[in-house]
Amino acid sequence: MKKLLRVLTVCAVAASATAAQATPSTLFWTPATTYVQPFLVPHLGVDSYFGDRSAYPIDVGLTVGILPFEKVQAEVGIDSFFPYKGSIFGDTVGAGSTGPFMLNAKVGLTDGAFGEWFPGISAGIYGVGLTSGMSYDILHGEIGKTFGLGTITVGGYYGAGGSDLLWTGSSGVVRGGFIGSYITPDIVLDLKGLNKLNFFADIQTGKNAFGAVGAGVGIYFTPSIDILTGPVFFLDKTVQPGGASMMWSIQLDVDIDFGPAPKPAPAEAPKA
Repeated sequence: MKKLLRVLTVCAVAASATAAQATPSTLFWTPATTYVQPFLVPHLGVDSYFGDRSAYPIDVGLTVGILPFEKVQAEVGIDSFFPYKGSIFGDTVGAGSTGPFMLNAKVGLTDGAFGEWFPGISAGIYGVGLTSGMSYDILHGEIGKTFGLGTITVGGYYGAGGSDLLWTGSSGVVRGGFIGSYITPDIVLDLKGLNKLNFFADIQTGKNAFGAVGAGVGIYFTPSIDILTGPVFFLDKTVQPGGASMMWSIQLDVDIDFGPAPKPAPAEAPKA
């Protein structure tokens, strides 16, 4: 169950405390998933958030697994946000900078690694900026388990970087909170061009730029190519671009496995 995951998770961006996403493997709006990208399989994600009042810059990210183990896995990634000039990034990206690029990393134990009862466990950091004023160092940890009725994940986050101003909402400075998610079992269709569907919801608490509830549907054209789409409802619209209380999100995810292609089955000998 991959991404089902990707963004979502936010990196505050400017003195106005608005947010954009800089993400490791995520669900929809949050990092509330114990999924970790497989070893040497790049994951390309393109995430958009938009509404009638405003929009975030488009997040283009690349994540890859770095450990060749079955039970213990890890990933690293980089995200970029465009356009950043004339957007919510405003003048926070100074002349001569490399632009709004952010790093992330994550390590985890897989669900069932040490027995059927063993849950997935993961922890990581995202929003590590390469530009002055763009490093928010958001730590997160989560635990999740797949049951017959789907996958449930719970955890928490804490913003270790950035000034208090970037974490200030309508109720004051809030740097951390709860994260959680639910994913339904796959609805396997095996149709030409439509492999499966699933539905999901996630939440990140806190009256700051990261606090929101998201929900939507995952549409898998193949097991490795999908689109996630649905609304995101913000918990504090006063710190969102344009004072938006909701934006719609469309997220494209592509896993690229460079392993050898399967060999074609040998042709049957003609019958006499």
